[in-house]
Amino acid sequence: MSENAVGTLAEPPFHIRFAHTVDRHLVHRAAVAEVFVTDTRQIGESVYLAGAQTPLSHSYYNDHIQHGALTDVLLVLEACRQAAVCGGHTFLDIAMDTSFLVNEVSVQLRNPEALRTGGDPGELQLLTEYPAVRMKGGRVRQVGVEQELTFNGAAVGVSSMRVSAMTKHEYESLRTYQRGGVAPSTREVPRPDRSGILAPAQVGRTSPGNVVLAEPVFDSGRLTARLLPDFDNRSLFDHQYDHFPAMTLLEGARQLALLAAFWSGRQLSATHVLGMNAAFLRFAELDAPVVLSAGMPAAGEDTVDVAFRQAGRSVATASVRLYEEAKA
Repeated sequence: MSENAVGTLAEPPFHIRFAHTVDRHLVHRAAVAEVFVTDTRQIGESVYLAGAQTPLSHSYYNDHIQHGALTDVLLVLEACRQAAVCGGHTFLDIAMDTSFLVNEVSVQLRNPEALRTGGDPGELQLLTEYPAVRMKGGRVRQVGVEQELTFNGAAVGVSSMRVSAMTKHEYESLRTYQRGGVAPSTREVPRPDRSGILAPAQVGRTSPGNVVLAEPVFDSGRLTARLLPDFDNRSLFDHQYDHFPAMTLLEGARQLALLAAFWSGRQLSATHVLGMNAAFLRFAELDAPVVLSAGMPAAGEDTVDVAFRQAGRSVATASVRLYEEAKA
């Protein structure tokens, strides 16, 4: 982004409001409680500014065991996603019946002290540009998004994503063609037996409902686990899905990275995730096991690479960046 565009964050004319959230339909959410974007403004040619308020008490995003909690990296990414979708509908005239499929995503946070949660809700500002918009047949087909992030007035990082766009009918036809039949939804597949899920503390959580991994195995220097989320977790599954959504896969990657750190002897109470990159190669189906694997981080290493496989094929890859606070 341009230096001038970054400078607009502090300019008085562009006041972003944090009084109430936007219409939930503009961010593709069913529950108002899962909407974080509060305002969007166009501030220049192809430059947009959005605001999002981060909650102090949320059963998913604030459920962490780290002492001196930092704002959740996936909460920031969800705000980025919502701002990009809202801006797409509001400023790019993308039709409301559009389905968005995430191909690639990245969020990299810095300045941990600025991300520290306090006694008031946080105010996130997202300077957003769409540097690559591909049209076909009068409709948007692919969108690239780049965002610069400011939290409570301090620059804290960047995010980017690349998404495909299609009509609901096109999406349903694609899914049926790829599977050779209709894909079952989260309301239709049998609820899995989650009795073997990991202890929450091993993945930085306190609530079993937020644990998404089960059946860990360590063999030949690699750690594997099965993706086994709770379909009734409304932060991970806000509405009906016919596949594991990208944010659920990212939660799995985060938890496997933290589990690897835990098994490597690190204290999770002082270990945070501040960066994630991921590529989504194909749909992760609900009715077949998804297995995640990662190497164990050596002393001093900050990055854990995670692979997702289903039915012998790669479905996604992710890279998770850890941040371990120095002991007092």
